[in-house]
Amino acid sequence: MRSDVLNGRSLTPLYVALAAFALAVATPPGDPDTYWHLASGKWMLDHGELLRADVFSSTVSGQPYSVGEWLGEIVLYVAYLAGGWTGLVILRGLLVGVCAFFLTRVALRGGAPIIVAVPVTCAALLLSEIVWTDRPHLFTLALFPLLLDLLLTARAGRLGVLLGVPPLMLLWTNLHGGYALGLVLVGIFTLEALLTRRNFAAFAITASTAFAASLVDPGSLGLGAAAAHATAPPRFIVEESPPDVTRPAGFVFAAFIIGTLALAMRGGGTLLDLLLLAPLLWLGLSAQRHMLYFAFAAVPFISAAVPRAWPPFQDWLARRRPYPRGAIVGFGAGVAAMALAGLAFVPNAPNERPYPTVVLDAVRSGSGVLLNEYDWGGYLIWRAPERPVFVDGRLFPFLPDVFADWRAAVELGPRWKEVLERYQVTQVLLKPDRALVSALKEQGWRVVGGDAGSVLLERPR
Repeated sequence: MRSDVLNGRSLTPLYVALAAFALAVATPPGDPDTYWHLASGKWMLDHGELLRADVFSSTVSGQPYSVGEWLGEIVLYVAYLAGGWTGLVILRGLLVGVCAFFLTRVALRGGAPIIVAVPVTCAALLLSEIVWTDRPHLFTLALFPLLLDLLLTARAGRLGVLLGVPPLMLLWTNLHGGYALGLVLVGIFTLEALLTRRNFAAFAITASTAFAASLVDPGSLGLGAAAAHATAPPRFIVEESPPDVTRPAGFVFAAFIIGTLALAMRGGGTLLDLLLLAPLLWLGLSAQRHMLYFAFAAVPFISAAVPRAWPPFQDWLARRRPYPRGAIVGFGAGVAAMALAGLAFVPNAPNERPYPTVVLDAVRSGSGVLLNEYDWGGYLIWRAPERPVFVDGRLFPFLPDVFADWRAAVELGPRWKEVLERYQVTQVLLKPDRALVSALKEQGWRVVGGDAGSVLLERPR
């Protein structure tokens, strides 16, 4: 048996992947966007064509739009067809496991010690937990570290792996709009190859073919739209707001920033480190959902830099004995048992406590235009397809006008009455503490049903 297996280096990515899988399948689905992604995938399979225009709302019905993830939606729905909600959870676990596997490989690159690389990798995975929800962005979560591993392997001299980059980009482009991050990665490595005059031709050819592959997408969001969304995200959506260091994910993100800067000042870095980390730091600071990509790119830098920054620690590592084979096997058995236990207890139903389940029947039997809570739009698309929604998490079809009208109404802006009349709203489904709820009750709107978390109001006849 090879010595790298005996000391655990080649098995470590698998062990981390198994542990990540076990953690990822521990929670039930519950993201509101999961529902409309499933509904979109179902519509496309039922009709045998791409969903190119709105079919779910009363406000932008028929309007052309694309969120750039048609294939990702179909894969999600196929997983649902294959195993129900359990199938979705297992797909989530597999994609998180792929992410963990390649991120650990990246962390160990260049001989970084396991005792440093694994904790740093786990910290980055802990940060990424904010996107462990059943949506197409899970594909970007998995493909980003995979592509980073390919590019680092090519940079180390194995240029043949670059042949896999264009097909990967073609797949990624159709799975999720985060493919733009992949193109950025390829561009950064190509620029570094140009500046260092090392294998530039191979990287340039790869970059051009990868870009060409990204254009082969019948339902693409488009690079322009992706860039515009990244530079000017809608701040009223939590995941698009800047990082909050008082929250666990924001705290871990801040720790990665501080650690990276401290290690850079202590021991410096390479040109590639600068080219890679600077733009991803800007992206992470722009919105919470992008924080993890800076952390992922910082993992190999931190893992390699920690021993160099403290020579006594490096000397101690050099004197350490290899991990005993029995310990490696025992640890592997432990994480395998975790993964099997996770499979045995995979949730088989979503967590729908945050949604208006108590009034769902009344909503389905109602008629007219329904003004709904934004976070409930996707749920209603799936659970009450008879009632078109006012807004939902697809975002792009509703910007800017419909969202502005929706906010003016629910926040009781100066023109709230005009909005209700213009859209001919007959029912309102909102959280009870919304200002509009109190105003409509004063206007004589009838309470059809509700509980502590939701209320359905109907216009007086």
